[in-house]
Amino acid sequence: MRRFGITDRFSFLIITLFYCSTLTFGYFLLKDYNPKSVVSKQTKKLVHLVLIEFKDDISNSTLNTIEDAAYGLQQIPGVNSLHFGTNVSPEGLDKGYTHSLTMKFSNSEDRDSIYLPHPIHQKFVTLFVPHTESVLVYDFWE
Repeated sequence: MRRFGITDRFSFLIITLFYCSTLTFGYFLLKDYNPKSVVSKQTKKLVHLVLIEFKDDISNSTLNTIEDAAYGLQQIPGVNSLHFGTNVSPEGLDKGYTHSLTMKFSNSEDRDSIYLPHPIHQKFVTLFVPHTESVLVYDFWE
């Protein structure tokens, strides 16, 4: 029969302490764990993408006014993020679309019931549509 030396006992003590502390910390860290709360934090966002082809005769001041008004759309409840940008692709596949307006929503209800009928959005549409040649709206879940 083999006798356990001091090194063996010390190693056993370290391993036991490691597993006990892992179980204790894990219990306290995970006792309030709710898988549904994790899923809700990882839900997808609804991306509202608007591609814009402005008329050739649009002035820089009008374009700046439209850009300022576009960023004003962030005031509408439900708009999580917004970006107004210019096409910089070197591929030449833009089909005339020079600008984009991208917004993210938590759900389709925020887009449909709050954003689309909102007076700020309606005012923006009235401002920018007369200066456009073509507009493409594409929504998707990310």
